[in-house]
Amino acid sequence: MDLVLLFALSLCWWTPETRSQWSEKPKIIISEDEIKDGESMKLVCTLPIDYGGGECNLYREGSSIPFRVIREVGYLCTFVLSSKELLGGRPVGSTVGFTCNYHLQQYTSIHSDARVITVTGSSPSPHLSISHHRLLSPADSVEVTCTPPVHPVARCHFYSDNVSVTRGSCSRNLTGEQLAMWKRPTLLLPINLTCRYYPKHGLEIRSEPSNHYQVLVLDVSEESRSMDCSVWLEDDQLDGFRGRNWATVGADGQTVSVQVLNRNLTTDKTWDCTETTTETTTETTTETTTETTTETTTGP
Repeated sequence: MDLVLLFALSLCWWTPETRSQWSEKPKIIISEDEIKDGESMKLVCTLPIDYGGGECNLYREGSSIPFRVIREVGYLCTFVLSSKELLGGRPVGSTVGFTCNYHLQQYTSIHSDARVITVTGSSPSPHLSISHHRLLSPADSVEVTCTPPVHPVARCHFYSDNVSVTRGSCSRNLTGEQLAMWKRPTLLLPINLTCRYYPKHGLEIRSEPSNHYQVLVLDVSEESRSMDCSVWLEDDQLDGFRGRNWATVGADGQTVSVQVLNRNLTTDKTWDCTETTTETTTETTTETTTETTTETTTGP
């Protein structure tokens, strides 16, 4: 469910009818648990008693002094906080916990349970380079290198169609099986490969995504018939597929051929495979009849 919709539904739930069961503990509702540096978000503290007119205090976890105090409206206290206010002097990339309580005249509630929010940071994009071996079987590997513009960095992440497949060293070999690990098994699988880096340990600061490379994982064990496959790629991806035609023979003798074509000049399709058809040529033999002429010689 969309986080904004979930947040709205949570507020709708807090109606007079549903406040029949009160607790000594208020509750914090947040629209999301992660925001980017420079953004703002809403944090709502619900009242623990059926008496309005008081004030809500908002605390960073570990502090006994509230950093924001507002008056309730409709049994809710809605705080609008910038990323800078959320961090409270902590570095970008930090995760901060928050609690609230409610004060009315001589009454002060206990603190709510803590909710944590991470303020993420960003760094410039790295450059992804890849070996020219771009058509892989599940057992084959491709050498990939994620080169950040800053050094040193904490770690690099590699992504297959925006899903992380590995992290750690910024230069490594990835197998076709690793790249396809979160995909449904299929004969031919085009994969969009990218990377990011995290410059600092313990902080959620991640780079913008790198340039991308298209890789093809061909698993002939997924098909018992001979097949002809076509893959359509953008201009900037064609250079990595020199030759552009391959044929692979499976364990059962089936042959799978792959042809890489320019998407801009042909179709909007990504890939397509059809069963190989064998043309049978029928030779027609024409019989030639040779007439034999017998000459009769008459003597004198």
